[in-house]
Amino acid sequence: MTPEDKERLEAITDALARMVRRQTEIERRLARIESALKIVPAAPAETADRPPAQAVPPGPMPAAAPPGSAPSPRQQEPRLLEAAFGLTWLSRIGVVTVILALAFFFEYAFENHWITEWGRVALGLGCGAAALWSGERLWRSGQRTFAQALTAAGIAFLYLSFWAAFALYRLIGQPAAFALMLLTTGAAGALALRYEGAAIAALGLAGGYATPLLLGSEANPWFVLPYALVLNLAAGMVARARGWRWLEGLAFAGAAVLYLDQAGAAAAGIRWGYTVFVCLCYAQFAMAPLLVVSIAAQLLAGGALVQIWAPGTGVLVLVWAIAIAGLAVADRRGWPQAVGGSFAGFWMAYGLWRAGLGGSRPVGPPLALLTASFLGYLGWPAWRAGYRRQKLRPADLIVMALHAAFYFGAGYQLLRPAYGAYEGLFALATAAMGAAAARLLWQLEERAGLLAAGIAWALVVLAAPIQLAGYRVTLAWALEAAAIAWIGMRLSVLRAVYAAAAVFALTVLRLGFVDSTMYPSAGLYRELANARFLVFVVSAASLWAAAWWLRRQAWFAGPAYICGHAVLLWGLGLEVVGWAERTAAPQNVRSVISASLSVLAAAYAVALVAAGVFQRSALTRVLGVALIGLVVLKLYLYDVWLLGQFYRMAAFAILGVLLLVMSYFYSRFRESMESWWRS
Repeated sequence: MTPEDKERLEAITDALARMVRRQTEIERRLARIESALKIVPAAPAETADRPPAQAVPPGPMPAAAPPGSAPSPRQQEPRLLEAAFGLTWLSRIGVVTVILALAFFFEYAFENHWITEWGRVALGLGCGAAALWSGERLWRSGQRTFAQALTAAGIAFLYLSFWAAFALYRLIGQPAAFALMLLTTGAAGALALRYEGAAIAALGLAGGYATPLLLGSEANPWFVLPYALVLNLAAGMVARARGWRWLEGLAFAGAAVLYLDQAGAAAAGIRWGYTVFVCLCYAQFAMAPLLVVSIAAQLLAGGALVQIWAPGTGVLVLVWAIAIAGLAVADRRGWPQAVGGSFAGFWMAYGLWRAGLGGSRPVGPPLALLTASFLGYLGWPAWRAGYRRQKLRPADLIVMALHAAFYFGAGYQLLRPAYGAYEGLFALATAAMGAAAARLLWQLEERAGLLAAGIAWALVVLAAPIQLAGYRVTLAWALEAAAIAWIGMRLSVLRAVYAAAAVFALTVLRLGFVDSTMYPSAGLYRELANARFLVFVVSAASLWAAAWWLRRQAWFAGPAYICGHAVLLWGLGLEVVGWAERTAAPQNVRSVISASLSVLAAAYAVALVAAGVFQRSALTRVLGVALIGLVVLKLYLYDVWLLGQFYRMAAFAILGVLLLVMSYFYSRFRESMESWWRS
């Protein structure tokens, strides 16, 4: 077939597709018109080859279908939601619950000597085989969602049985257990592909990564890390072939866990082996189709390299290379958020490196590398606007501004102990680099040139700053951010809103890393009447004020309002923890803290709902409901473990069986339930 024939065939295919879509739209409109006019659609004409119908005695005409007989999309939503919840989620929750019940049963049976060790393992294998057989039968009968749940349960039973045979009862050796669990992982992958079951694939992948941990393969990096790389590649191939993008996120989490498990065995002789593993994992996951996985790989790669090579300054070169690679990924994939991931990964790794120096304070090599990074992030907008001929995105400008601030702060800290006399000169030199970048960017992108000029001007002003200390810095930042937001509202300058958001981000970071640890002991301050709580209250009030002033900027006002409540609840939580540490008995401190935090969160949620009712604010009410949901989850996921062993096993078993039965009814009588919704 010639290229011209292919083009004509593609044109005909596109035209036919458009005709089909147009016909479908016309039929939908005609159905709505007939429903509104109470017109009964005419029956299709009999074909010539169909035998004539027998005469039907005259009788009353059938009543016209009422206008609402055909469910609208909005009417179908509750029906579909119920079916999805009852068929899919209840089955999955039930499977997990039954698996936990079986684990508790093994433990309970072991302690009471009900059956022999081989009998316990055989019982688990029998349950797994029965679940797999039932899943296959249900799959062939058409109940595919429920079949996937049972198949996942069977895989989990096999994992649990093989692990128990090795770890609990020592019936088989470690190589045999590893081989059996590896075969189970392969079987899970094959069944996931056969049943199109993403949950089965996730379970098999989780079991594959957990196998070295469950079998005690500590301090064996030459085996575990290559094994993790193979699993990474298999997960990536399956995820991209089936479109299960989140599966690579699970693979990334599993690889990270295995690396952390083996990181304690790091030695000078195998540092390069760890480095190769980290770089290969970064190369795979940085190009993953899921943005959050790419950013997570960017954040963790630099920190892992620092953990391997610190406190040597040479590791900063590797960190800088990872940051440059992140910029390349952001450019290739068209992800502006990945630029922020590159920036955050670089500075997180640098912070870890600084924290591990101890008494050593090198200045020259770190400052040179930081200067190279500053020039690189200043040159990034120039490269995109000049060479790529692309309009700069807000993320590019924000990263350029934040990197300048971080560079100046880090350089200031490097110079301060021994070269304090050159701090002002350093600020002027940094301002000169910003001014040069502004001159270059002005002809390419006016916004970037204006931002670079503003950076240079701010550094000139900071050449002789008024040095603040302690919590006063956070107070000044919070009030300054609110003032910038008010100025942006009054002048209708969107750049000022971006600046306010950046300063608020710095404020929250300082609250977490500095002000929250202001008091080393609970006896050094009083409830509510202390500087720490004042900082949290002022920060929350500043966020709320900025959200109110900029309420027409929904992208800023909503997050600022929510963050204000989070900051205030955070501060109140710290006060509650201090109160519990001062008043509770030592053996009850943990319980008192947990209960008090639950009560505080519940009371705050009730207050939010009440405020939302009086203010007619849906956002406030939703925040209260969400907070109540978190409290309920905490109570269910944490407090339930305080029950006795037998009652815990019985509760999980009964609940799991009931959930599976309910899910089976959804699977078996799904069409009947949908007909109920129609009527």
